[in-house]
Amino acid sequence: MGIGEASGMSSTAAHTFRYVVPVEPDAGAPVVLADADAHHLARVVRRRAGDAVEVIAPSGMIWPCVVDDPGPPAVLRVAGAPRRGPVGAPVDVWVGLCEAGRLDLIAEKAAEMGARSLGVMATDRARRVPDAHAWQTRSARMARVAEAAARQSGHGRWPAPGPLVPFDHVLNQTVPEQGVILDPRATAPLAQVLGPRPHDVPVALLVGPDTGFSDDELSAAATRGIAAASLGDGMLRTETAAIAALALATLGRPEPA
Repeated sequence: MGIGEASGMSSTAAHTFRYVVPVEPDAGAPVVLADADAHHLARVVRRRAGDAVEVIAPSGMIWPCVVDDPGPPAVLRVAGAPRRGPVGAPVDVWVGLCEAGRLDLIAEKAAEMGARSLGVMATDRARRVPDAHAWQTRSARMARVAEAAARQSGHGRWPAPGPLVPFDHVLNQTVPEQGVILDPRATAPLAQVLGPRPHDVPVALLVGPDTGFSDDELSAAATRGIAAASLGDGMLRTETAAIAALALATLGRPEPA
């Protein structure tokens, strides 16, 4: 989807387009969209005066609005009380470096599944570690992809990667009882490791690059008390492992009683 995202799976279903605004809406004041969103609303999806849309506020609340004037500038009017988007499980995921398009896919799915945060780490087996400028460009794109996915899926918040960090940094900031490091040689399946943890208990997933974590990294994680888990036999690509692990950690755990 483009800048405004549509909900609904069928082409015949009604769509609600969502836009991000920089300030919390006021029921008594107009909501003015940014230029790019105004263009999308008027020229791409061709919304007209009286059409329903939604805006996502900095608080994460989602406000129903109607179009007063498609513009430019596009002016909306608050049409009701705000609602909270889906509440995701408190899952933080760290992934090893991989190609830019595959990182975009991870960012998209992390946002759709409601992950709390997403970070990228340089591990022992990382290839072609980008410099700070190149990483800034790459992470900015991931953030845009995540935002678009959150708009489509109705989440009021979405994970955006920060600076590229070394594995040791991730290890040191991970709470041992919350961490799970993926290793195809581990005897315990990830579903079994996560099974006893209720949906509202934080989890930090550590996913290596395509070639996996080094023995030294796995040993350091074990020394710190971080559990190791597998996703079955064989070595999965980074994005496959990350998406599968996210699905188990965000959608596959029992809701709190």
